[in-house]
Amino acid sequence: MATRLPDPHKSNALLVGAANFASDAILDLPSVANNISGLAETLTAPTARVIDPARCRQLINPRSLDEVGAALDETVNAASDTAIVYYAGHGLLTPRGALHLAVANTDPDRVTYTAVPIEWLRMALAESPAKNRILILDCCFSGHAATAMTSVSSALTAAIDISGTYTVTSAPANSTSIAPPGDRFTAFTGELLRVLRDGIPGAGDLLSMRDIYTALVRGLHARSMPRPQHLGTGLADHIALGPNVADSPTLSPVRPAGTPPEQDMLRSKAQSSTSPADSEVLEKQFHQALVNGYRAMKREINYNATIYIRMISTSGGLGAARQLLHASSVSSGFTTLWEKGRLDLTVEAFVLQEPWSALFTEEELQIARDRLAEYGYHSAPRATS
Repeated sequence: MATRLPDPHKSNALLVGAANFASDAILDLPSVANNISGLAETLTAPTARVIDPARCRQLINPRSLDEVGAALDETVNAASDTAIVYYAGHGLLTPRGALHLAVANTDPDRVTYTAVPIEWLRMALAESPAKNRILILDCCFSGHAATAMTSVSSALTAAIDISGTYTVTSAPANSTSIAPPGDRFTAFTGELLRVLRDGIPGAGDLLSMRDIYTALVRGLHARSMPRPQHLGTGLADHIALGPNVADSPTLSPVRPAGTPPEQDMLRSKAQSSTSPADSEVLEKQFHQALVNGYRAMKREINYNATIYIRMISTSGGLGAARQLLHASSVSSGFTTLWEKGRLDLTVEAFVLQEPWSALFTEEELQIARDRLAEYGYHSAPRATS
């Protein structure tokens, strides 16, 4: 079957972004709001002809499950050609390993009752009258969604297979997604937007989901990012998400507003001045240093920073450090360590130590210096082997 664009007047898109959270245990993701606006602009651009602007719904920072459920129901049931559902935010797992999608009021200790279960999306897509369905998830553990789409032997799964749903996720089932500090978009969505904007040489006139996925794997691998996953059923992989400007000289690339051309060229200090092998060694050493720091908190000042060690275990030491550095304010753990006179055990202090400072950008190093100076700590000890 030939690749085709969705009928923009018979297709709907729901773009959900969870960027800010009430719980201190869930870190904010500022770039997610840019994901939503950038993707909406790309899908509705006159040159793209994917979705009519009036049929592309943006839902940023939904506070409750009901808000997402109502928007999901309205979107997929009003589409007769193609239904596109996109979510960016935090993916959380229940004790039994079921994937849920965080909203503003999600309680990480009550995920089952306060986050959107992937089952809702599966049911909504299965019952939609749309001929084709596309599900795109940019969140940690999002690979569980592909498993969920095929693991249940039931009429529901059969309906999805027959009707056609194409699922693409930003990370494997037991892996985290990445929001590079300083970047306008998350890693996965930024690469998706780049592919839609710049096209794929040799892929033909239209960008099919199959070609897009292949380009995402190649682009993210080149940046040492998690490998995206996909599941294509029915004919959904023949649906395109836009024209291929790389093979259509008369078309101009669609660049989301406010994105400078050099945005795609941003690289961290570690990437520009440290070889990949050396960087990997430094990352492992830095991770272990943070774990040792957590143990020192428990042993020396009787402080059990459970949220902190959970973050390190989930995102890795480097990922946790970057998330904390780019938070809008210091963490409660930072404040506790200040009260106990142990700012030397903060992430900010470790970030400034040699040789790990090479892993961070000058902007990140300055954030760490400023925070420590504000709280009266003006030097960080050198790391010892």
